[in-house]
Amino acid sequence: MEGRNRKAFLAIFSANFVSTFGETIPQPFLSIFLTGLGIPAPIVGLIYNVRNIVQTLVRVPIGVVSDRLGRRRLMLIGLTLLSLVPLLYYASDSLVLPFIAMMIGGLGISLYYPPAEAYASKLFPPERVGEAMGRFHLGWAVSSIIGPSVGGFLAIHFPTYRPIFILASAVTLVSVPVLWLNTEDDSNASDLKGGLKASLTGLPSLLAGFLRNRRVLAASITTFIHSFCNWVIPAFFPLLAHGLGFSEAIIGLSLTANALVMGLSLPIIGRLSDRVGRFLPIISGLSISVVGFWALPMVDEAWKLALLMALVGLGASLVFPVSQAAIMEALPEGERGAGAGLWGAILSLGGTLGLLATSLVVSLSSLERAFQFLAASTLVGIAAVSLMRRHL
Repeated sequence: MEGRNRKAFLAIFSANFVSTFGETIPQPFLSIFLTGLGIPAPIVGLIYNVRNIVQTLVRVPIGVVSDRLGRRRLMLIGLTLLSLVPLLYYASDSLVLPFIAMMIGGLGISLYYPPAEAYASKLFPPERVGEAMGRFHLGWAVSSIIGPSVGGFLAIHFPTYRPIFILASAVTLVSVPVLWLNTEDDSNASDLKGGLKASLTGLPSLLAGFLRNRRVLAASITTFIHSFCNWVIPAFFPLLAHGLGFSEAIIGLSLTANALVMGLSLPIIGRLSDRVGRFLPIISGLSISVVGFWALPMVDEAWKLALLMALVGLGASLVFPVSQAAIMEALPEGERGAGAGLWGAILSLGGTLGLLATSLVVSLSSLERAFQFLAASTLVGIAAVSLMRRHL
């Protein structure tokens, strides 16, 4: 990688790291905090879903627009919005502000990630797209290792959760100057109005063309299966573990174990999938996830909880960057912002429906049954992916 490309990639990587660190600090206790406001657990799941719904609706248009109008501007706006989210939680005393916070969070994520993913993919040669996506996602994976543990231990030492939200906002805001000072403006002001109109007008035909591509379709279905189950974790894992008798510190360490395994394995898996193909890592990751989800409700010791969350993290790292690489390599560079948007929209759609289904299971049964439901759903996904093997 050339020096200029290396600098740009490091800036995106660092922004990933800092913004995700701020976002994951409240992760061990956010759902507990929301239930403390008097919000029932199934409704907490639905609140988390607001962010997913927003991403489902806007990620593809934002990805398409970024291909025409430049990616840096959208990334900076997205990171600024993400820094505001913890402040809304700080001020919350009912359902209203968490609802708004999730909406803004979904918009911020959508404005940052598709342009950033497309930007990162073009900094590497075409035959190394899997490695590019693995390294890109390592940025947030590394901070996800630290953030939950920091948040869990801070929760023990602060009398309330609210001051921690202020710290999380300040940390996230640091990502804005990091990106602004180390990347170049790539917008085209003369094409702002015309480019925007052309991008949005041509969106339906562009998406139809994407989904006629068998590789893109197969990778999109794989992404949906993965997120249907794994996006449930931030909302319901802390509640499950808390109900099993574990403290916020143990919950944070378990989330750290999950992220640590992802952080260590993402670059390796990206390069490995470039060599052995996309199917084998994907099917292995889904199989590992079945075991993790099924066993979590039966945990009775802290080390077992951390071990199983690490296993779930390994399963996730074998699936989501590989499915994204499959989409990226099937598209020309000029359409990769839209491709990243499509991947993110499918990811969000799967998470949306997964949280809805899991919230329903929780309301009718229990958190323990909900995680067994996730294991069974992943097993069905394995069968579906196996039928698409020749397209991955």
